Amino acid sequence: MALPFGRSESISDRNEKPMKAEKTGTLRVGTSSWSFPDWRGVFYRPQTPADQQLSFYAQQFNSVEANTSFYALPAPKTLLRWLEGVPEGFTFSLKAPREITHERRLVDVKQTTAAYLDVLRSLGPAAAPGLIQFPATFTRASDGRRLADFGDSLATSAAEIPLSVEVRAFDLMTTAFIRFLLERRIGFVAVERTGQPDTFANWQAAAESTATRLPCHIRLIGNDRDPLPDDKVIRRPQDELLDKWAKRIADLLKSGTDVFCYVHNPFEGHAPETVRRLRDRVSQYLPLPDWNPIVGPPDEEEDSGQLSLF
Repeated sequence: MALPFGRSESISDRNEKPMKAEKTGTLRVGTSSWSFPDWRGVFYRPQTPADQQLSFYAQQFNSVEANTSFYALPAPKTLLRWLEGVPEGFTFSLKAPREITHERRLVDVKQTTAAYLDVLRSLGPAAAPGLIQFPATFTRASDGRRLADFGDSLATSAAEIPLSVEVRAFDLMTTAFIRFLLERRIGFVAVERTGQPDTFANWQAAAESTATRLPCHIRLIGNDRDPLPDDKVIRRPQDELLDKWAKRIADLLKSGTDVFCYVHNPFEGHAPETVRRLRDRVSQYLPLPDWNPIVGPPDEEEDSGQLSLF
């Protein structure tokens, strides 16, 4: 039986043209996780307790990618602590458990998937697109039918939850597959990673053909196969790549598309500084709103509905 997202195709290199906008999109940008020992004394003050790092981080950036959920879903009390430590408007992009994508490879994952989706629901408006990342060995040729069924299932069971899929198999880095996702209201992650094709033009073609207004989800990873000695400073500047992505992000925002962008330490060596460098470049094309929030626990009289599932 033929797969709904067609055969493998080459990465498109067509011209990138922004869509017209009714209003400017919102940029949420941050790092992959917020807790790294090498950030102490550089990004965090040396005396900052570990349980106060998220609160400090949330005063600097308006979103974060949480990788801890890849290994174990956070307990309700952990989620509550996270939510109480960040301001309104801050968002978390939680990575799907490896049991779903890497260990069971979508086989008998209904229960784990439901638990993951419930965690995303419990975040309420603090949920950025959940990251469902598949390994390079998960290909269209070997796993495409299960992936298609999984996408159809999510379209039914999680229509209200923001989700994005990242693939690392080249035969899934196609406009046809991205269109398949977008038609089901599931996002696709455009990745900047050494050794991988640039799929941004494919995402753009799929977004235009489906007239979708889903956010653009971007991850700047860099050369994660060549570890740096630490995560303290910019060690391999990527000015050309930052210029490229800043222009793309600015065009997307002008077109009315929201953007979620997450930077990893290997991209340049110290992700917080890279985020600042990226924001500075984007702001050369259009002014970005300041992020100067007041961080504190929510008003006891208000009921946000978060964590009601627990």
